[in-house]
Amino acid sequence: MAEMTPMMKQYLEVKNNYKDCLVLFRLGDFYETFLDDAKLVSNELQIVLTSRNGVPMAGVPYHSINGYLKKLVDAGHKVAICEQTEDPALAKGLVKREVTRVVTPGTIVEDELLPEAENNYIIAIGKSGEFFIIVLADVSTGEVIISEAEDLISLKDFIVASQPSQVLLRESLKDLKKEIAGVTSSMVELIEDWHFALSSGINYVKEFYSIASIDHLELDDKQVEVLGALFKYLETINFSPLKHLSLPRILKKTDSMQLDASTVENLNLFRLERKGSLFEILDETTTGMGKRRLRQWLLSPLTDRHKIDERLDVVHALYSDRHLLDELREYFHSVYDIERITSRLSTDRITPRDLQSLRTSLTVLPYIKELISNETAFDRLRERLELFPSELELLRRSIVDEPSSSIGDGNVIRKGFDAQLDSLRDLLDNSVEKIRAIETSEKKSTGIPSLKVKFNKVFGYFLEVPKSQSGKVPESYTRKQTLVNSERYITPELKEFEDKILSANEKIQSLEKALFLCVCSQLMNSLQRLKDAAIVLSEIDALQSLSLVARKYNYCRPRFSVDGSARISNSRHPIVERFVPDFTPNDISMDSSENFFIVTGPNMSGKSTFIRQVALLSIMAQMGSFIPAKDAMLPIYDRVFTRIGARDELASGKSTFLVEMMETATILSKATEDSLVILDEVGRGTSTFDGISIAWAVSEFIYEAIGCHTIFATHFTELTELSSMYPGIKNKTARIVETEKGIIFLHKVINGVANSSHGIEVAKLAGVPETVLSRAKEILRVISKQSALDKAVRVLTAEDLREIRQSKKGKMNRNQISLF
Repeated sequence: MAEMTPMMKQYLEVKNNYKDCLVLFRLGDFYETFLDDAKLVSNELQIVLTSRNGVPMAGVPYHSINGYLKKLVDAGHKVAICEQTEDPALAKGLVKREVTRVVTPGTIVEDELLPEAENNYIIAIGKSGEFFIIVLADVSTGEVIISEAEDLISLKDFIVASQPSQVLLRESLKDLKKEIAGVTSSMVELIEDWHFALSSGINYVKEFYSIASIDHLELDDKQVEVLGALFKYLETINFSPLKHLSLPRILKKTDSMQLDASTVENLNLFRLERKGSLFEILDETTTGMGKRRLRQWLLSPLTDRHKIDERLDVVHALYSDRHLLDELREYFHSVYDIERITSRLSTDRITPRDLQSLRTSLTVLPYIKELISNETAFDRLRERLELFPSELELLRRSIVDEPSSSIGDGNVIRKGFDAQLDSLRDLLDNSVEKIRAIETSEKKSTGIPSLKVKFNKVFGYFLEVPKSQSGKVPESYTRKQTLVNSERYITPELKEFEDKILSANEKIQSLEKALFLCVCSQLMNSLQRLKDAAIVLSEIDALQSLSLVARKYNYCRPRFSVDGSARISNSRHPIVERFVPDFTPNDISMDSSENFFIVTGPNMSGKSTFIRQVALLSIMAQMGSFIPAKDAMLPIYDRVFTRIGARDELASGKSTFLVEMMETATILSKATEDSLVILDEVGRGTSTFDGISIAWAVSEFIYEAIGCHTIFATHFTELTELSSMYPGIKNKTARIVETEKGIIFLHKVINGVANSSHGIEVAKLAGVPETVLSRAKEILRVISKQSALDKAVRVLTAEDLREIRQSKKGKMNRNQISLF
C-alpha cells in the first residue's frame, strides 16, 4: 500500500474505535468502506470492489443508504455511520468526521427498514438465582417490558414468541449462546458483566427517564441491573438517552395465558411454511401500530375476565352497528403509525413527511372521538384518547401540504410561518422581475435605453452598455470588463442583489432546517401524550379488526363459565374453514366430570383439525375476539399446551422421539388444573409397545395428578380402554361411512371408538397405485392372523385390563413429577 493519506489515517482511527462494526465513511455523495470492510460489503451487497492507491474500496450513494443498510443489518452486521460534521466548503484542510450512530438489528427506527406488522425488539438477559431476568424494548415504538423465565425452556419460549431482532446476553451466561442461537436467527451479542452493575444501572434508569428516584418503579435489584445494562447499550449505540422509551411494564404470568414456542408453531398462529395463519385471518387492521397490537394480543391472551369482557364489549358494539364500523374504518385510513413517528421524533430521525402524516392523523382524532362518544363500550378508550389542537395548529401553520422527503430544498416550511424565509423565497421566485426592475431603473436614471442587466459564471451580474453610450455612464458605476462593442459595469445595488441571490439557496436550506428543528422541539413537549394516544388508537384499530372479521365470518361472542366447564356448539376451525368449502362444525362439551377426551379415527378424518380448533377458539376468546361457533361458553385457561406432529432437531442432535418426549415432559411439569392440553399421537415415535405404554402413563398422570382439560388424538385404540378405568375419560371418534367404493369422511366427532385405522383406504385416496394397494391388503390379511404380530395391534382383553389395574400403585400426584 502506498503512503497513507490523511483521510485514510482518519478512517483507520475511526475503525480502531469500532472494531466490531462495518464503518460507512462519508465521502462527498458516497458512503465508502475500505480494506476488509470493503471486501465484505462488496460481497454482501453485490457491488463493485475497486481500489485507490492499492486500498480496496466499496461505496454506496448517500441518498439510497437505507436500502443498503437494511441488507447489511439483516445479514447480522453492526454498522457505524461516520458523517462529515462540518461543511466541506468551509473546512480548512481535512473535513471533520465522527460516528453519529451505530445501527444494529434491534435499534432501527426507520419505517422502510422495519416490518410494519411486527415489533422490533431488542432483549437483554440476566439472571437472578435460578430465574432469568428478561428486559425487552422496542426502540421503534418506545415499549419497554420486564419479564422472567423460570428455566431455559421458558427463556427459549419467550424468545421464540417475542421474535427479537437482537439479544444481549450477559457474558457470564455465554454458555447459553448456542442454545439461544438455536431458536432464533437474531443477532446474539455478549455484554461484559460490568455493564450489569447495580449502581450504574440505577444511574442509567434515572437518566433515561429523567427521574430523581426509581423507587416508584417497584423493580428489584436484578431487574434494575438488566434494565440499566440495556439502557447503557442503547446510549452507546445512539450517543444519547432515548427519551421516548416508556416506563417499564412488568409482565406477570398471571396476567395472560402462557403460550410456549411449540404451541405457537403447532397452532399456526403466525405464518410459517403452511398455508394461512390465525393472524392473517384476524388481521383487518388499517395501521401498522394496530397490526402490532393485534399480534401482541394473540401472543398474550388475557386471563382477567373483566379485561376480556371490556374488549368483547367494544367488538360487540361495532359488530352490532355496521355503519359505525364502516365509518370508523374510514377515519382510520387517515391514521398513520404515530408510535413510530414519535420514536423518530425523539431520536432526531424524523422527516418532513412524518410530520405531514402526524398532522393528517391528528386532524381525524376529533372525528374518531366524536364517533365513539355515544357507545358506552368505548368509555374507557374515549377517556384516554386526548386531542391535540395546539400541536395540530402548529403543524398546519408550519408544514406545507406536500413536503419534500428531506429538509432544506425549500419545500417543507409553509409560506407565512417565518418572514425571513419568505423574503428569501420571494427573492428567488421573483429574481427575474427584480432584475428587470433594476434594468428599468438604470435606463431611466442614465438615459441609456440600450442598457442591459446580464449574468455569467465568471463575473456574476453586471450592467452592459454599448461603447457609443459609455459617456453617459455615471461615476458610481465600476467598470468590470471592456469588450469590442460594449463596456460592463457593476453597481453597489447590483452587487448587493447578486450576493443575496447567490446566498439565498444556502440560507434557505439552513433556515428551513432550523425552523423544522424548532417545530420538532415544540412537538417534543407533547411526546408522551402522543405516545399515549398512539396506544389507544392501536387498541381501537385492533378491536375494529376483530369486529370486521366476526361479521365477515359469522363468529359469535364467547361467554366464560365460573365452574370451568366448556360448552361450544357448532364450533369451526378459523383457519381451515377459510380454505375448505362446506366445513363440518362440531360440538364440544367438557366439565369436571368429563375433562379428558381420547379421539380416534383414521387419517384425514378430521381428528387433528378438531383438537386444534378447541385450542384456537380458547386463545381467540381470551384475546377478546368473537369465535367461529353458534354459541360458546368457555373456561379461562392459564396456559394452552400442544404436543403435535413429528419433528427433529438434527443440528442439536435431538431425534424426533426425543423432541416429542421433551415437549411432553414440559407439559407434565408445567400444566395446571386450569390449563388446556392438546396431544396428537404421543408415543408414535418409538416401538408400538413402548409408545402405548408411554401414552397410557402420560394420560393417567394428566388425568390424576393435573386434572386439566385434555384432548388426546391417537391411533392407539388401546388407549380407549382408559375410559373403563376413569369416569372422566371419554372416547370420541371421527365418523366415517364405509361404502363399496371406499370410505367417506364426514368429519363429525361423535362418541365412540374407531374400529379401524383405514390406512389402506387413505392410501387409495392419496393416489397410491392399485397394485401396491392390492399387495398391502394381502399382507394385512396374512399378518392379522399371526399371533406374534397380533399382540401389537389387538384390543386389550379383560385380563390385560385387570393386570394393568392391579399393577398400579395408588393415585399419581404432582410430587412424582421428578420422574419426568
